[in-house]
Amino acid sequence: MLKSKYKAFEIQDALVSETVVEGNRIAIADFIKNCKEGSIITIHTLDGEPFLIGMSKLFLYCEDNEFLNNQLIPYLRGM
Repeated sequence: MLKSKYKAFEIQDALVSETVVEGNRIAIADFIKNCKEGSIITIHTLDGEPFLIGMSKLFLYCEDNEFLNNQLIPYLRGM
């Protein structure tokens, strides 16, 4: 189940950018889509618990695999 908001980080080389994203497929996908190729992407709950960790479009961990496999990945492929 998605939370209402997440902290999202893009890490590239020594640069880290942080933003808050809404807890829905479109907002999370837009954040990922706008990250630079080769960036490390981490999305956490506002309490700091990891939700999604990946690199560009390769996802290494997701707290909600049903969301990842059935909603997020198909949506990103269709963008």
